[in-house]
Amino acid sequence: MRARRWLLNLIATLTAIGFFALWRPDCSFALRDTRITTYLILVKVLVTDGNDRPISGLTRHDFTIAEDGVKQTIDFFAHGDLPVNFSLAFDVSDSEQLKLMAQQAARDFVSRTYSTDDVAIPQLKASSEEIRQFAADKQKLENALCGISPKNKLDELIAEVINSRVMESKAWPGAVIVITDGLSLSGAASDRDAAYAILRQNTPIYFIILDEASYKSRPAIQSRFRQTKALLARIAEISGGQALIVKRNDEISAATEQIIHRLKNQYTLAYYPTNDKHDGSFRYVSVAVTPKDKRKVKVIAPLGYYALDPEKISSRE
Repeated sequence: MRARRWLLNLIATLTAIGFFALWRPDCSFALRDTRITTYLILVKVLVTDGNDRPISGLTRHDFTIAEDGVKQTIDFFAHGDLPVNFSLAFDVSDSEQLKLMAQQAARDFVSRTYSTDDVAIPQLKASSEEIRQFAADKQKLENALCGISPKNKLDELIAEVINSRVMESKAWPGAVIVITDGLSLSGAASDRDAAYAILRQNTPIYFIILDEASYKSRPAIQSRFRQTKALLARIAEISGGQALIVKRNDEISAATEQIIHRLKNQYTLAYYPTNDKHDGSFRYVSVAVTPKDKRKVKVIAPLGYYALDPEKISSRE
């Protein structure tokens, strides 16, 4: 029921802003197994206690996955300090303060990664080694980011970032982290497909929303920004990601730490769906966790996925 409420809430938000379209969130990307015709569905799951602290030490037997109410067999299970694979993207207007906040967020993200992690900034076309140098060289990062022009649409930016990563590494990023001021989602009728376009990328999306209030003095802009923040929060939640709002520079470090900590502490589960029809329908995925000590836990997982034709998924059509 919680998943369906999220679905209704998102539709309500889309309608309020002027969006209304079919959209395709996915619990992750699908990997093709050449031995069979179905696809392995990956699900990233975070399990926390009552204080939102990640719980470790759980086993495969503590988890149950159901698709549209039908229990599935967990064919793959992993947890631990695994390498993180993510891409950073920037969607920030010409405000000098916002640019400085975006640069600080980028340095903070890079400084928190390990040598085994795979981080990319496709807009810069820089290797992981070059990106890590940005953490130690503030001026180098500033010069590089100055060359990034704001996109007209946030959905186009995310699509380009993911497709660029796939072309270069032949793999989908485990997550896309977007540092944005939210202004490229205008809430106008011309943007009605934006939510669908973002969610259909099959990748968890994390937003760091920069809320530097001085440039939003007019009530109309403030109202639009509130609607946009609500939309981005729901997109992130349904995709399996997270949206955090940053209002001051001293909040950036906590936001980046929270996202990296979440990515590092997720459980990875995978299953071959018993319903192998590729009929384009939305499949609700529910994950339940029952620890041996019976303590109450909070389970954070994507809403589900659309069962599209495998060839269309593999070609990202």
